[in-house]
Amino acid sequence: MRTSRLARWLTLAGLFMALAAQAADTAPLRPFAADYEVLRNGKELGRATLTLRDDGNGTWEFSSETHGTKGLAGMLGVDVVEKSTFRWRDGLPEGLSYRYAQQAAVKSRERSIDFDWNSHQARTRDGKSETTAPLQGTAMDRNLVTVGLMAALKTGTQDPHFPVVDKDRVADQHYRVEGKESLSLRSGPVEAMRAARVREDNPGKQTTIWFAPHLDWLPVQIEQVDKGETVTLRFLHGD
Repeated sequence: MRTSRLARWLTLAGLFMALAAQAADTAPLRPFAADYEVLRNGKELGRATLTLRDDGNGTWEFSSETHGTKGLAGMLGVDVVEKSTFRWRDGLPEGLSYRYAQQAAVKSRERSIDFDWNSHQARTRDGKSETTAPLQGTAMDRNLVTVGLMAALKTGTQDPHFPVVDKDRVADQHYRVEGKESLSLRSGPVEAMRAARVREDNPGKQTTIWFAPHLDWLPVQIEQVDKGETVTLRFLHGD
C-alpha cells in the first residue's frame, strides 16, 4: 500500500516537473546581455547595457543601464537605470513592476509603476505625484515595449500594438515594420528589420528600432528624434 502511494506521488512529482519545464519553454525569447554606444547627434555620449534575465518561477527582468562618459553627460556623471519585472502572457510581456532612476550631479529623479493584477490597478509614482490606471486586460510599462517588439517580430507580426501604462491610463503604442536594412556597426555589417513607432498626434517625434533576426531579434540600433536632436543606441557586442 505504501509502495503504491509512493509511486503515485513520484508520478505526480514527475508530471509537475514536466509541466514546469514546458512552461519555461513557452518563453519566446532567450536571456541576453548586450552593450551599446550612446550617441547624441552623432557624437559619443556614453555607454548602455540592455539585459534580459529569467529570474525563475515564471518571472523575468528586463533592464537598461546608461552611463554618461563623454561631454556634459560625463562631467555631470549622468546615470540612468530602468528595470522591469514581468511575466509572459500569450507570447508578450505583462508588467509586474517598473523602476526608473536618474542620478546626476545637478538633479536626480525616480519613477515607479506597480501592477496589482488582483485589484486590476497600476499605481505610478513620479516624484511627489501619484496616479492610478485601471487595468482592464494585459499591460506593460514603456521599458518593456522593446521586449514586446522582439517577441512580436519573431512571430512575423507586421503591425504590433502594445497596451502601455501612461500615468492614469493605459495607452496604445503602435509600431509598423518598415522592412529590412543593412547597418554598418563597429562589430561589422548587420542585416536588420526596421520598426518605427506610429505617432499620428506628434509626427515630429520619432522612435525607430532595428532588430537582428540572426541574433534572436536583438535590438542592434535604437534611435529617438525629438526637437531637432537625435539620440542613438548602437550595438557593440553581446551574449
